[in-house]
Amino acid sequence: MTDQDPMQDALTDAVTGLLRTLGIMLLIIIVPVVLMMALGMLFFALGGTIVL
Repeated sequence: MTDQDPMQDALTDAVTGLLRTLGIMLLIIIVPVVLMMALGMLFFALGGTIVL
């Protein structure tokens, strides 16, 4: 990996950082949604009704 020129290194670092940021954002968005869906399904499975 030491054969790469600095430009490629910088590009690789940028892409890695971008993917990591996107992954964290997806986790922040998806995890609560999945938890809410799971809680909702469990609630309905138990015969409850959601009152907002």
